[in-house]
Amino acid sequence: MSFERKTHQQLLEERTALVVRMKDLNDKLDAYKPVEAKSDTEKAAAKVARDAYKATLETFYEVKEAVDAVDDQIRRHKAMLDAERSNTVDLPGQQQSKVFAGVETDVYASKAAAEARGLMTNKGLVFGGISRMLGAGSVRDAVDRSTKLYGENHPITKALVAGIGGSGGFIIPPEYINEIIELLRPKAVVRSANPRLMPMPRGTMTLPSQTGAATAGYGAEASKIPVSQQTLGQIIASYKKLTALVPISNDLMRFADPAADAFVRDDLVKVMALREDLAFMLGDGTQNSPRGFISFANEYALQQGGSAGIWLSSANSTYAFGGNFITSAESITDTSVSNELGGLVNRLDTANVPDDRRVWFMHPRTYNYLFNKLNSLGLYVYRDELMTGTLLTYPVKRSTQIPINIKDTTSANTVGASFIMLAEMTEAMILDSMTLELFISREGSYTDAGGNQVNLVEKDQTLIRAIAEHDFQLRHPAAVAVLQGVIWAPAIQ
Repeated sequence: MSFERKTHQQLLEERTALVVRMKDLNDKLDAYKPVEAKSDTEKAAAKVARDAYKATLETFYEVKEAVDAVDDQIRRHKAMLDAERSNTVDLPGQQQSKVFAGVETDVYASKAAAEARGLMTNKGLVFGGISRMLGAGSVRDAVDRSTKLYGENHPITKALVAGIGGSGGFIIPPEYINEIIELLRPKAVVRSANPRLMPMPRGTMTLPSQTGAATAGYGAEASKIPVSQQTLGQIIASYKKLTALVPISNDLMRFADPAADAFVRDDLVKVMALREDLAFMLGDGTQNSPRGFISFANEYALQQGGSAGIWLSSANSTYAFGGNFITSAESITDTSVSNELGGLVNRLDTANVPDDRRVWFMHPRTYNYLFNKLNSLGLYVYRDELMTGTLLTYPVKRSTQIPINIKDTTSANTVGASFIMLAEMTEAMILDSMTLELFISREGSYTDAGGNQVNLVEKDQTLIRAIAEHDFQLRHPAAVAVLQGVIWAPAIQ
């Protein structure tokens, strides 16, 4: 009797399926809660539940044994592969591996080589190459294609051998996730504002926060010392799933060139940066999305006895009241603009928010208004400082993700309203779960930005879906001040 020898990739896929099975069984075990049964009916139901629990527990350990057995096969398989690769003489049936340029001239390993090719950086190129290779079909097909195009010892081929996700998508190895996060920083305005970046590998994290300070006072020598204690709260962070869809021309997918890998890399990073910026600034925490600056400002307004705002583009908005919110004046003057900007700074100061790393966030329309604003003497008011990258000494970030179409039917102005946010970035935290999964499809359709259905086969395209997991938190909701109802706009738009 002969048995088919499983490949390394088949063993990895088998292990993934077993781990998914273990997780399902473990979830069922966690859901079991013993109850105190009184009636005969309740006792019978409790016995059925206990029996089911025992059976599930037995199955769980059976699957665990199967995982251990597969792990043993994987270890032996890796040892065999390492021995074959280190062999100085090809074994029967082996083909000579492709030989590539040295580290200094390889664009995938050298930043200088990548810059010389006009690719900006070598970071993320392997990620782009993985994405294109997965367009071949299954992960096994991608490994075969990468081996033919790049060689078995190339970083792209090695990364593809690393594993496959439980949902059928490909899990990007951690070292390349770090590269993508690094590339996101200059593209995403919130990340580039230097918040605290924290890994959250388990998908959830509980962090302490101080909600009230201890007190101190003076007294006579023999008087009783008053006892006080700081009050602490908790921040519970949990990952939110960011899904990015990027259609790529199949002509591009067929090229074995670093420029094609850079193209795919840059498209994916751009889409992910735009969507996370939208969440980190405006997210309300619903529909499995992170909370953003506006949501935390609403929370602080409620804590201070004010009211939360509801801002809409399709109907009349309700502006927030209290906390760190300021409503912009309808009649715009030099004085009103100066007072409102200074007012945001003062709101943070009076709330005892640190002044370590404050950053402005605004729409380009607002920025361009300030950049071109003239006073009564015909002199630019803010241009000189803005040309240095700051406003009232704080760095300025611009994003078209900040809306300029907020409706206020009570106002005589027809210009859509916007926000200006001033945030202390030492209080802001981005918690990355350090996972990035890719799923590739060459069939079906997707909806483009214009709302049109696009057929992948007709357009000869491949759709790449990237799934990242992270959360955004402020240690204290007072750490952001918001100017709402901003209708500042250049005279000519």
